[in-house]
Amino acid sequence: MPAHPAFFPALVIAALLLPGAALAQAPKPPVMPAAEATARRFPQPVRVGDLLGRAVLQPLESQPLLGRVGAVVRRPDGTIDVVLERGGILALTRRRIAVPVDAMALLGQDMVLDLTPGQLDALPTFDGTGTEEVGPDTTIKVALARPSH
Repeated sequence: MPAHPAFFPALVIAALLLPGAALAQAPKPPVMPAAEATARRFPQPVRVGDLLGRAVLQPLESQPLLGRVGAVVRRPDGTIDVVLERGGILALTRRRIAVPVDAMALLGQDMVLDLTPGQLDALPTFDGTGTEEVGPDTTIKVALARPSH
């Protein structure tokens, strides 16, 4: 038996008034480790010296500037981190953080993060203890980001 025609406008109105209701039922994409996500984005060899000074964009839709790459370091376990200064007005409240290179991607001449603002806030202040600076002629692999358009 076909649905009553008056029922359809009610569905349209409900969909317009409750947009989150339809989205709440959609399955969430699976969360994968940063290294696995990086591997799926065609990591490219990049000279560390070519990363220094690059703009790092915040993981927000408008992608405001977070800071610039100041150094690339290797931790004792062999993982690579990108060091940048975050936040602050007139350098008063800036702090250095180290972001795993697996949580970053190249987007043209910029780098973007795969971390949420909350995850960024949770990163400890970087003091360099136990790390070794990676030389500018060293080649590392960095994922490519998809353009947002």
